[in-house]
Amino acid sequence: MISFRSPPFVSLALLVAAPTLALAADISLDNVSLPTDERGKIMFKHIDLVDANITTEEANKLFSGALSRDAVADLLGKLKAARIAVNEVSVTSDKPGSVVFRDLKGEGIDQGVIAHLSLGGVDADFPGDTGGAITLKSQKISIDGVQIQNLADAIKTGQASAARARISRAAWGGFDLSAPDKDTPAGADGGNLIRIHLNSAEAEQSYEGDAPAKSSFVANGFSVAMPRASQAGATLTALGFDKIEATMKFAGAYQAANKTFVLDDYSIDFAKLGSIGVSAKLGGVEKSAFGGDAAATSAAIQASEVQSVQLKMVNAGALEKAVALTALSKSQTPDAVKADWSMIAAQGPMLAPNIPAAATLSQGLLKFIANGKSLTLALNAKSPAPKLSELRGINDPAQVVARFDVAAAADGSAPPLVSPMAAPPAQIAEPAPAQKLTGLAAWSALVGNTISGKDSDGLPLSEFYAPNGVVKQLDDDETATGKWILRGENVCFIFPDEKEESCYKVEVAGDIATFIDEDGDGKRYKILKGNAKNL
Repeated sequence: MISFRSPPFVSLALLVAAPTLALAADISLDNVSLPTDERGKIMFKHIDLVDANITTEEANKLFSGALSRDAVADLLGKLKAARIAVNEVSVTSDKPGSVVFRDLKGEGIDQGVIAHLSLGGVDADFPGDTGGAITLKSQKISIDGVQIQNLADAIKTGQASAARARISRAAWGGFDLSAPDKDTPAGADGGNLIRIHLNSAEAEQSYEGDAPAKSSFVANGFSVAMPRASQAGATLTALGFDKIEATMKFAGAYQAANKTFVLDDYSIDFAKLGSIGVSAKLGGVEKSAFGGDAAATSAAIQASEVQSVQLKMVNAGALEKAVALTALSKSQTPDAVKADWSMIAAQGPMLAPNIPAAATLSQGLLKFIANGKSLTLALNAKSPAPKLSELRGINDPAQVVARFDVAAAADGSAPPLVSPMAAPPAQIAEPAPAQKLTGLAAWSALVGNTISGKDSDGLPLSEFYAPNGVVKQLDDDETATGKWILRGENVCFIFPDEKEESCYKVEVAGDIATFIDEDGDGKRYKILKGNAKNL
């Protein structure tokens, strides 16, 4: 709702959004206060209007909220200025915390058009409900070619959705946001703050008349770091990460003449994991899909035809991490997990006999699991191309897939699958050569099992590693219960009488596990199935 007793972003928008006429005057205002409600206000430290066509009195009333909605709409309907600049805007209320906007500038303001809009930065700080503070530090934001349509009507009616903004280009210098995780105690090891970071973002938009022509967006270096003590943080640590980092992209083009929208790229590229991307082509797309009220937009989108869709997955470590985590949770070897997945994929045609594309998808998945490089699924609509509304109304996946020609492409070849029941006895009995496992894969082979050998004093030592992070130890005749946690490629242990963790690299070959300390010295232990010592 557009009002002068409203959230700060609305009042800041009114600062620079507006149409104008002709009188040139320079106006300066100091310490102007705009109430947002009975408990809060926006304080403009210093405002400069250059070559403006309104009076000082009108400017004062505009920024102090002394005008009615209709009067605000009329004033903005004639406002013109070469530049409006505010060095600092602070937002306060009766609650703890503050928000400060720095160096807000609008240039070339003329009848709903702003040639250039910029914000130097934002600093916000609020106490969290569960301990710790919520903080935001935003870098510079620059926007070119701003056009705000129907602003006056939106102000008069109080319906913010009636105003539509268009931009030609936007650039953001990124931000840092931290907030406490409600499920992690504030005093936990490493704290309880979730940290979100963005390096930079850019967006561009071109138009043909009222319809968008080309659109693009990219967000670089978006990352999320969870508290180390949280479940998500422990999972990231087990995967060898302290954060998840990604780059996001979008690029699309609309051709009004033939009513087609082509999604060239909608992808997320995860650092050290891989990427997933979607491209598509829609037909019969009316201009109202990109403007008008919400109902008209939704109706136009639902009436569009899905002509083609392509999904591409590129693996750069994600498959191996997923296999290792599954092996860890099921107390299996990574090879056993991949074998299980392959058997499931191979059964696709039998599980879905009414879907002709099941065999194609099955072969693609088998190749991807075996070679771990990339998988591309392509769907091309059969004539007539189905509308989005039709596809949403179909509950049977077989009927949806039947409207498309389906292709699957992956690197390499699918391995032959032999059912253990069909294999000759010699094949079943013949053991596979021992494969050396390291890191997460090695540790997954030990979880749920026992190692047995000798400690540094030559006394008998056995340890059982439970899946819930507990280690049970029998050292000579003494028992102890401690904790284990994965830290990157290392596994670390701590017992109640110890102040620091002891960390090791682990290697597994057959039924032998080797623990290598930070000096590079290793000890070998025999692996026993399950809790062999009843610890």
